[in-house]
Amino acid sequence: MTENILLLVGVVFLLLVALMLIKVPISFALGIATLGGVWLVGDLPIMVLAQRMFVGLDSYTLLAIPLFMLTGQIMAMGGVTRDLLNLSMVFVGWLRGGLAYVNIVSSMIFAACNGVASADTASLGSVLIPAMVKKGYEKDFTVAVTATSSPLGIIFPPSVPMVLYAVASGTSIGRLFLGGIIPGFLSGFALLAVAGAIARKRNYPAEERITFKESVRIAVRCIPALFTVVIIVGGIFSGFFTPTEAAGVACLWATLLGFFYYKELKIKKMPELIHRTALTVGLVALMISAASALGWFLTSQGVARAIADGLLAVTDNKIIILLLINLVLLFVGLWMDLAPAMTLFTPILLPIAIAFGVDPVHFGIIMVVNMAIGLFTPPVGVCLVIACGIAGAPITSVLKAFVPFFLVMIVILLFITFVPQISLFLPNLLMN
Repeated sequence: MTENILLLVGVVFLLLVALMLIKVPISFALGIATLGGVWLVGDLPIMVLAQRMFVGLDSYTLLAIPLFMLTGQIMAMGGVTRDLLNLSMVFVGWLRGGLAYVNIVSSMIFAACNGVASADTASLGSVLIPAMVKKGYEKDFTVAVTATSSPLGIIFPPSVPMVLYAVASGTSIGRLFLGGIIPGFLSGFALLAVAGAIARKRNYPAEERITFKESVRIAVRCIPALFTVVIIVGGIFSGFFTPTEAAGVACLWATLLGFFYYKELKIKKMPELIHRTALTVGLVALMISAASALGWFLTSQGVARAIADGLLAVTDNKIIILLLINLVLLFVGLWMDLAPAMTLFTPILLPIAIAFGVDPVHFGIIMVVNMAIGLFTPPVGVCLVIACGIAGAPITSVLKAFVPFFLVMIVILLFITFVPQISLFLPNLLMN
């Protein structure tokens, strides 16, 4: 890097970190850091900041994000969550530590319906965390299982971060969604293995086995809810829907289920539901727009090219480069929310990966898994914060229980990073 670029990057990121340390909201911190960079360059009009923030949101594809979020809220309030829990209980509840298995399997099923990890933590966690504690599960283990399984929601399709990555990189959303299926199952089964080993060691209880007749009744009752997955995934892969259209149809389907099938979604609940979704969407949109402006600014000043040249000057070993990229993303996940992280770092890191022959879909899955790990790592892991809030436990008291889950997810991340076919097999098979 030239001295000017080093100075620019240093000032922008020092300003960004300083603002975050004094608890300035991430969207404002990103905007102020960008403004500082524009002022330092001196030959760019300030109006360009507002323009690039608008351009960052001016995407039809991004409309899928609020629709997926609304779908998740409707499912949580409309009775779908309860049925998914019951279905998970049929499959794994009878095993030792059954509720831990149910927690993870429910997250895997819920993930395929809305793609928002925080909604998973809030809706499933509010039911399962008290139930597990009541059954004698230690609180730290309960929080760890809930917070580490919820991020599966962004690895399985549909995935909000994949939509963000697709917009930032121009990659096919359909291929990304397909690319996340095998990594999602690998991650889920790895978490199940860890939870099962701990459950057996601590002699956690098994739940009463559900009769075959009752199991069939539960499975049949869940079919309309599971059809949401068919609408989203099948509609996109068949070419019948765009991702945004699929999100809209899924939202309508979830609404109809809540009103007419489960009959738990009431008109009087709708203002609260829409208000809650709007608040979340507003925060995410502001972060995306601010991160888009900062990403454009850094790219326009040659930062991405300079970083790539700098890494190539250090090593031309693909394995080392990918390890360094993973370390950068894991570090970013410690202190930055996934929406600005995906928007900001995709245009910076993707050209480096492509220069080493990494497929954009494969790299997108690597980024998403890194961000999933960031969702349950302190200090700002949103799933960890929500789970601790539900359990009434301070973060420091549960960190030890996270270690085995964190380590197994790192192993899965390395496996996904260095075996590209895990991410590319289904996209190449079904969308070539």
